[in-house]
Amino acid sequence: MDYVIPVVSHTPIWVWAVLALVVILGLAGTRDRSTGLTRLLLLPGVMALLALSGLVSAGLAAVPAIVVGLVIGGSAGWLLEREGATRRLADGRVWLRGEWLSLLLVLVVFVWRYAINVIAAVNPTLAATGTWHLLTAFVSALLAALFLARTAARLRAYYNSPPLAA
Repeated sequence: MDYVIPVVSHTPIWVWAVLALVVILGLAGTRDRSTGLTRLLLLPGVMALLALSGLVSAGLAAVPAIVVGLVIGGSAGWLLEREGATRRLADGRVWLRGEWLSLLLVLVVFVWRYAINVIAAVNPTLAATGTWHLLTAFVSALLAALFLARTAARLRAYYNSPPLAA
């Protein structure tokens, strides 16, 4: 508990701005909405890039952990996307049913990224171990695959559903 106040007080202000943006975007996803295909792909793309940055630093020894994370995260992400939650509108936009899972997932990613950076700063010895690299690679791959698989399921529903009136 003695670490909490120094860690929080030394966190750059831009991190709190990112958290606010994550919460705002996550809360927007709790309501039914329509969006363009590009916007639908934006968040999963950002998550994939974040994961890639962590995976590159993990090295070749982490490939098995990455593959397991991708398989588990991809399977879970595909199964978590609800039937009827995505539809194609007549104007080509995507209709999405409001849900809380996306907010939860982006908060988990934020907390995960925040925690691994804090741990690396507070305990660089731990952050340099092979076990740490395997764990971070596994979790990063799992989270990225969750987002990507949910998006793939949404795209499948979009392209397989008849257009609805806008």
